[in-house]
Amino acid sequence: MLKEIIDVAHGFQSSVNIEYDFNDAEKISGFIPTTSALDIINNILLNTEFDHLERAKILTGAYGRGKSHIVLVALSILYNKDRSRFEKLIDKIKCIDEDTYKRIDNYILSKNRLLPVIINGNSGNLTQSFLGALQQALKLYELEDIMPETHFTAALNTIKMWEEKYPDTYERFVQSVGVGIEKFIKALTINDVNAYMTFNRIYPELTAGSSFNPFVGFNIVDIYDKVNISLKEKGFNGMYVVYDEFGKYLESNIASATESETKMLQDFAEKCNRESSQQLHLLLICHKDISNYIDANLPQEKVNGWRGISGRFEHISISNHFHQMYEIISYTLNKNAVGWSGFSKKYEKKFSEILESAKTQNFLSGKDELVVFGCYPLHPVTSFLLPRLSERVAQNERTLFTFLTSQQKYTLREFIDNCEDEFPVVTPDYLYDYFEQELRKELNSSELYKTYHISSKILGNIEKDTLASKIVKTIAVIYFVQQFERVAPTVDTICSIFNVQHSVEEVMSVISNLINNAYIVYIKNSNRFMCLKESSGVDIQAKLADQTEKLKSEISLQDALNKCAENNYLYPVRHNEINCLTRYFDFSFLSYSNLSKESYDFNVSNGACGRVYAVFCETEDEFNELSVKEIKTSQLEVLIIPKSFCSFTDHVYRYLSAIKLRNNCEVEDVVLRNEYDLIIEDLSNVVYSYISMYTRPELQQVEYYYLNDKKEIYRRSHLTEMLSQICDDVYKHTPIINNESINKDFLPTVAVNSRAKLIKAILENDNITENLGLVGSGQDVSFMRSTLIQTNVLMKDEDEYYFSFENSESSIRYILDVIRNFFARTADEGEKSFVELYDILIMPQNEIGMKKGAIPVYIAVALRDMKDHLVFKCDGVEIRISADALNSINLKPESYTVMLEDWNEEKTSYIQVLSEIFADTTNESERQYNSFTYIVNAMSRWYLSLPKCSKLMKKDFVTNKLIAKQRLKFINSLNSNIVNPHDYIMKELPKLFGQDTIGFVISDSIKATKQIFDNGKITLINAIVTQTRDIFSKNINASLTTALSEWYNNLSQETLENLFPNKENTILSMIRTVTNDEVSFAERIGKAVTGLRVDDWDENIFNKYIDGIVIFKDTVDQYNSTEHKSSAESKRYKIIVVDENGKEDIKSFERTEYSNRAKLLYQDITGAIEDMGQSITEQEKRQVLIEILSNLC
Repeated sequence: MLKEIIDVAHGFQSSVNIEYDFNDAEKISGFIPTTSALDIINNILLNTEFDHLERAKILTGAYGRGKSHIVLVALSILYNKDRSRFEKLIDKIKCIDEDTYKRIDNYILSKNRLLPVIINGNSGNLTQSFLGALQQALKLYELEDIMPETHFTAALNTIKMWEEKYPDTYERFVQSVGVGIEKFIKALTINDVNAYMTFNRIYPELTAGSSFNPFVGFNIVDIYDKVNISLKEKGFNGMYVVYDEFGKYLESNIASATESETKMLQDFAEKCNRESSQQLHLLLICHKDISNYIDANLPQEKVNGWRGISGRFEHISISNHFHQMYEIISYTLNKNAVGWSGFSKKYEKKFSEILESAKTQNFLSGKDELVVFGCYPLHPVTSFLLPRLSERVAQNERTLFTFLTSQQKYTLREFIDNCEDEFPVVTPDYLYDYFEQELRKELNSSELYKTYHISSKILGNIEKDTLASKIVKTIAVIYFVQQFERVAPTVDTICSIFNVQHSVEEVMSVISNLINNAYIVYIKNSNRFMCLKESSGVDIQAKLADQTEKLKSEISLQDALNKCAENNYLYPVRHNEINCLTRYFDFSFLSYSNLSKESYDFNVSNGACGRVYAVFCETEDEFNELSVKEIKTSQLEVLIIPKSFCSFTDHVYRYLSAIKLRNNCEVEDVVLRNEYDLIIEDLSNVVYSYISMYTRPELQQVEYYYLNDKKEIYRRSHLTEMLSQICDDVYKHTPIINNESINKDFLPTVAVNSRAKLIKAILENDNITENLGLVGSGQDVSFMRSTLIQTNVLMKDEDEYYFSFENSESSIRYILDVIRNFFARTADEGEKSFVELYDILIMPQNEIGMKKGAIPVYIAVALRDMKDHLVFKCDGVEIRISADALNSINLKPESYTVMLEDWNEEKTSYIQVLSEIFADTTNESERQYNSFTYIVNAMSRWYLSLPKCSKLMKKDFVTNKLIAKQRLKFINSLNSNIVNPHDYIMKELPKLFGQDTIGFVISDSIKATKQIFDNGKITLINAIVTQTRDIFSKNINASLTTALSEWYNNLSQETLENLFPNKENTILSMIRTVTNDEVSFAERIGKAVTGLRVDDWDENIFNKYIDGIVIFKDTVDQYNSTEHKSSAESKRYKIIVVDENGKEDIKSFERTEYSNRAKLLYQDITGAIEDMGQSITEQEKRQVLIEILSNLC
């Protein structure tokens, strides 16, 4: 049996505790002096020499790497002077490192000696930990007599505090002392040890059992320093303080540690590193650097504090020389010489096969024989994975050493003790079982845990201890370690591990079943790695095959490849840097069949400046026929041709099919989605490695052609330089605008608003001022500087600022000339679309290639001096020239047109006269836009200001003469929405007045027309006055006032007292009070007769007025000429109302029959009076009725 041949060394059976194992000779003798361990010991010893002052250190290393054991040995050497304790150890060291052996030997034989102070645990109180460890060390080594004198002072301060704050405690203390309190205090004052011991004994009785700590409130560094000085008399030349498991303290307290604690650590480190005859060393042992314990949510001041601490320590670490771990494993396995000799000879063939396999795979760094023979029964792959897995997941309870030596389940010792196979081998699945407890503790978000989670679910559905379960565990362990370049999860690796005890056929059969039947293992196409996946129970491969065939019938391979290569661009780096912009070439695939066509469209998309075609062939015959020289390309096209035929059709279609199937999955079906994600990730590596063949020249798998010439492209930089040269040749007049925020095609909203501020400053300020009046350091100012000042467009001459077209930078001058010439051509050639201008500025054939972001700024500069004569239209409707308009044009130039009016003196005079005619309604701020819009707006405002009676005039109300049709057409045209002010003024107005061209005839006609309609209301009022006078008087020379007064005075008193049925009494009242203000009277009587203000009259209302006033006069005259009976005889009512002055106002009217509605009114009134009852008096009721009646009279 194996246990009769191999035994595990006892010195490794448990983890090391520096404090408890310090005097354990077996731990010292059993230490394995690896190179990395000796480096640490050497560093510690070296810094005990007088001229070495780096005495504050942090030792880092993963769990299970033997940090504590190394420090235990080093401390033992620093303290113990008995060489016999180290005989076995230094003999082993001598064989490995002669220099370290001498240094250790010399130190042991010297008089140098350091007192070890061991701090353990993760107490939240760092100060207490340091002080407690010092007390423990002094007690352990019987050095309590050098306790600092401060403990006497502390005792006295405590007694005083009790006396002042806790009198009950103080009284109990006095009774417990047994002697007079004054005598006792005097004894403490003179440092009487017996008095202190008495105090120390009584203290717990008074404080619920707590121990007295004399150092509370004192500086820790000072206390250590005092003790260190006293140690000199005891034969020590210093102290070596070790904080074991300092990482645990950080994990628990890094966020809560106080400022005083972090300062104490910094001060302690500084004290250690100062020159002194009494050395003070501090060694912190962690599993990782302090910076790795710092949480992202930690306040910045704490982060700075811990970084400050880290900076005061020398950082040393146990190097990851994993091959040295093979030596340690070999050390732990004691092999019986006789038994091992016979065993290895008996199974020589198996060992030889294992060794050959290990050498072939070449993953053991040349340590093949050591691992195969020295580490047996571990399989070489297990030996490789063990230290690496231990480093990733190990904790104190489970490490590499505990796996080797402890007697727990799934350990090596347990395997050796219980195996009964003839040639047993520990395969990697055994590591999975042993470390599973630690794997469960991993963060759920870590990749390691995800692998464990999937593997554990898979294993739940597989029979335990079968080859299938072992293979699953082994694949998982390989993924835990993630060193695929050495040990990859391939079929070959799995076979090499398990063919020691199983046939290759058996192993392959199990793997095949896991792939094809269980659906829990997937072999990646990209690297042939096996990976684990949770099975959804769906036959993924069948679904993928069906979808792939369907997709092949729907889209071509070219389209499929371009879907995969979306958003793949190549940049002309140098050209972009020099020109301060971003151009890029679109990368797309082109099939041989499309390339072979006589012509194909070059359609640059997504703002690309050119295109790089990756040519591919679908068959080997196509590849053999490929001839680049027959292909014609444009200046902005590059062809990439593969050097050899490569078939990849299935991978591309399967990749896109997997994406489609995954997107169609139910959101809740996480397992199925994860299966598709695994396939997508795998196939994406295959597809994108194929794409990279074209875009990575260093792979040397393709050739590059430009204008039918093969280019020598061997590196990415060569390719980008070729693209830069192409851009240099094509875009010769590109302006350099040193501001990437505006020198691009698409600007964010904030940048568009900033640009609008700049354009507004260009267009609307008649006087050019410094920085165009823009102030501050905003983006608008930045745009102004980069587009105008740095390009010498905005310049200063003495104290005046101006826009320069001649002195500006050459490329800027060129584009300004292009813009101005474009506008100028519209004067002769007519209205033009802005698309034409943008094509000139942007398209490559015009050699400018501007980015759209800056174009509106230069359009604004170019049109500033001609904006009065420019006409902008949007979808045929004229618009105002403004910053908003230029921004909109930039977004959609095809919707906008422009035209420059061919100006002359006659047109200038014409516009000037129109401007003067409508000056009263002109908004001066609108003049800055152009000469047409502001005049049309003034006309519209004038028209809107006219009263309705003027707008509706068809004839002169006084003369009854019709207004000319031309004038009526003009006034009616203003009633419509004038969308094109230029066309209205320059074309429509001449037509309205029967002219072919503009001139003074038109402007004079407009002026006369305006005067007619301005006087429309006055004319109407004059007609009212004249016609009313003529109705009441035959004397044409009489005034309206005279005519009305004479008529009124001829009326009888009875007529004046009569209440007429309609508005007669109201009009009579107006006539009675008529004055010489005929205009005012005309407006009042006009409204009284018609019910409408004179402003709202038209010809029909005027005629209605005339008819109404005639009827009024006839009604009154008829009553006046008729003889009337007395009130009693004629059934009339007479009402006499006495006003405030005592004057009687008599009114009379005929009785009449009630209508039905009148009866309802009577009932409502009488009912309302009855409802009031006695709440108001009868007199009040009469008063109300009389006042109502008076108002009606």
